[in-house]
Amino acid sequence: MSLSAQNLSLTLSHTPLLEGVNLDVRPGSITTILGPNGAGKTSLLRVLVGELTPDVGSVSLNGKLLKSWSPLQRAKTLAVLPQHSLLDFPFTAAEVVMLGRTPHDTGAARDREIVQHALLSVDGDYLAGRIYTQLSGGEKQRVHLARVLAQIWEPTAEGERYLVLDEPTSSFDLAHQKLTLEIVRNLAGKGVGILMVIHDLNLAARCSDTMFLMQCGRMVISGTPHEVLQRETISRVFQVEASIGVHPHSGTPLVIT
Repeated sequence: MSLSAQNLSLTLSHTPLLEGVNLDVRPGSITTILGPNGAGKTSLLRVLVGELTPDVGSVSLNGKLLKSWSPLQRAKTLAVLPQHSLLDFPFTAAEVVMLGRTPHDTGAARDREIVQHALLSVDGDYLAGRIYTQLSGGEKQRVHLARVLAQIWEPTAEGERYLVLDEPTSSFDLAHQKLTLEIVRNLAGKGVGILMVIHDLNLAARCSDTMFLMQCGRMVISGTPHEVLQRETISRVFQVEASIGVHPHSGTPLVIT
């Protein structure tokens, strides 16, 4: 069982965005996609979650082609947090998080309990009654993170759960970046498969089980952080000279530019 891409290729407006991409996101593991701007990271996510249809190749979810899942079934199993979430209605933060419970039929009382726990998990319980449109950018991002957590909070009959995050820490301060990493590690420990696009190589190194490094729509290398974050590879893909150290607390690679 996995969220899996097989030989994906995609061209839009005569521009090739993906070429021959293969990827597996396993339950209980954290997979990160890295690469410079324009590498195809977000395009790959959009294909993986069904927003774009590839020209070649296929995506499967828990052993079934993604296109064979109904939207309701898919939403019970696969939650997606885009880099930018557009919402201009004067909902309270708790009402926004409650949107994540829409696919489920667990009852209003249980849904309210999950919403409360999800907000608490992102250090956002004090935001529950605040109007979403009046929140800061970082607060809005935490509310949306709570929303997707609420969506896959409990196991379902549809099978293994997956969480796809596009730059989830981009609006966060250092404390909430650290909290986000703790949240995804905790979810992985509960068997959820995590897929993240992230620009910060050192943040990625601290949480990844597997890294996929992309360039020009292709996978350059995949493996553990120690295998992927090599000086020669970083120089070739990112066009910067870097030194590789060791993080003093985590023991993970530390990229110094």
